[in-house]
Amino acid sequence: MKKAQLFTKLPALSSAGLLLAMPLAHAVEVDVSGFIRQEMAYSISDKENPMNRGTAIVSGTVPNTTVGPDFIKKDYDYENDWNLMATRAEVNFTIGISENWKAFVKVRGYYSADVFNDVSTEAGANDVNQFKVDQHGKCASIFEVCDDDFMIDLPSAYLDYSKDNLWVRIGNQQIAWGEAIFFRVMDVPNGLDLRRHTFLDLATEEYADERIASPAIRASYNLNNNWEVEAFVQMFQPSVLPQRGTAYSVIGSPFRIMNEAGFDKVDDQINGGIRLRGQFDQLGLQFMAMSRHNPDPIFKWAAGGQTALDPAFAPFGNFSEQPFRSTTNPGAVGAPGSGTYGGHDWMTSAHMMGLNGVEAINVLGQEFEMIGNFMSGALGLTGPDYVSNVAEGNFVLDNFFTAIGDLEADIVPIYASENIFGFGANYIFYAEPDSWLDQLVVRFEMTYTPDKKFTNNMSRNFIEEDEWVTGLVLEKYTRFSDAIPATFLVFQWMHKSESDMAGRHLSNLGGSPTKAPSGGEESGGWDAVSFAIQQPLPGLIWRLDMNVLYDLNGSYLIQPGARYKPNREWTIEAFASFLDSKDNAGALQPLAWADEVSLRLTYQF
Repeated sequence: MKKAQLFTKLPALSSAGLLLAMPLAHAVEVDVSGFIRQEMAYSISDKENPMNRGTAIVSGTVPNTTVGPDFIKKDYDYENDWNLMATRAEVNFTIGISENWKAFVKVRGYYSADVFNDVSTEAGANDVNQFKVDQHGKCASIFEVCDDDFMIDLPSAYLDYSKDNLWVRIGNQQIAWGEAIFFRVMDVPNGLDLRRHTFLDLATEEYADERIASPAIRASYNLNNNWEVEAFVQMFQPSVLPQRGTAYSVIGSPFRIMNEAGFDKVDDQINGGIRLRGQFDQLGLQFMAMSRHNPDPIFKWAAGGQTALDPAFAPFGNFSEQPFRSTTNPGAVGAPGSGTYGGHDWMTSAHMMGLNGVEAINVLGQEFEMIGNFMSGALGLTGPDYVSNVAEGNFVLDNFFTAIGDLEADIVPIYASENIFGFGANYIFYAEPDSWLDQLVVRFEMTYTPDKKFTNNMSRNFIEEDEWVTGLVLEKYTRFSDAIPATFLVFQWMHKSESDMAGRHLSNLGGSPTKAPSGGEESGGWDAVSFAIQQPLPGLIWRLDMNVLYDLNGSYLIQPGARYKPNREWTIEAFASFLDSKDNAGALQPLAWADEVSLRLTYQF
């Protein structure tokens, strides 16, 4: 099915220019507020991020299944006490221009101190890049300046116009359509920026800091007392993963994401959507449709471009046209010895990243002539399915690694076009005061994406299947005692038919160093539940929190916390994050190492 894009081009909107162009009222009112916050995350785990070379998931002696000697992968064994030490400042300008026009600008500055140690990911460099992304220049968005350890951006910069039944917002903005703590069902307009603290901030903040803004025009109109229609068009803005070599990286450090190559294909694209909402007493309904390029990337191999080994592999084809580079030869990007080394290392890392390490070998042979010729000519294997299990895969890989040493590679993000259709309903129950049903809010959301595309073991031919996503939310304030304020309770359930919470296709999950992935489709899809509790204490100076996410594939996040707010200016928040996963089928497996205690000290003005 060919996807139809509703829109093709939208010029970048300069909010500052729009403000200057506005006819000013007699008196412009400007309200300034903001905060300065110190954010810290201290590791309480004896594990380190296995995606980083300093604590690689496989190191030391790696067995070689060929006649060659075993592979020796140096164990750098970095131990980090701190995952995060950052200073954040935000300043908000609320501007009243006239009765119908208002403006809002948020300036955010974020500095992350260099407290996390890892092996250099760039030959000859010492500093780990935390924020630079080759999309808009060297940064993630057009309203951002950045360097290795800081970023300054405008997460909000827009004009609001309202008159009678019409409301319009023009400028850089987030569009949040869904209502969920961990799960995103109808919350599809904006991608996520996970460079700061991944998604391990307080879960009840509902991705407010992670949802990445984009220039957009958004408008709503009240058709009558019951129905409202809303529509938007926005510049395409991709999600941003934690950078490799940083504390929360989820991509193995030998693999470099070629952001510029992927973004250049869609940098002038426009996403658009429409939503119809109705309210009938306690019942609310909504219907939505959206045409977009998915901001969450799917990945494929890129040509490595290392010409130094072309003569040695000439009988099989051009080495430079296949994805891999030897770190010990000219043309490598990473430092010598920083790559993947041996079949066991390959299988372990691939399955950790949600790939099928066996099928990825077949993809390489099918799509890159030099590798296919090597497997057939040098190893006597016949394609297109050259290998069928981990043992056969290790034999191929170990021959390859023996010939050229440890390897790195480039991968390209692809932002596929898709159409999403959604339905939502919410209902407020009223019953006997202080009973469980009284003022219970029930929300249901569902989306359908026909022919959705997923990463297919780095193949240029993606997995393509229809996906259904559903979510159920129950929330309520209840009072357990007259001596304490009401308790806020939330319960959520999410089901996805084809992928997990991170967007990884279920067929590639569950692999280990010794077996290929078993997948999760036989269980009927992916399911998870979560709940949250907020309990203010008398005087409202203290608040206790508990957030829990449980993935039925066997991973979980438990996040207890407390907030102390003695006055308007000062807030101290402390919360812990405990994560685990029984195997690589768990959605939280990439962060299962990240048990930590976070502290946030905030001064508001």
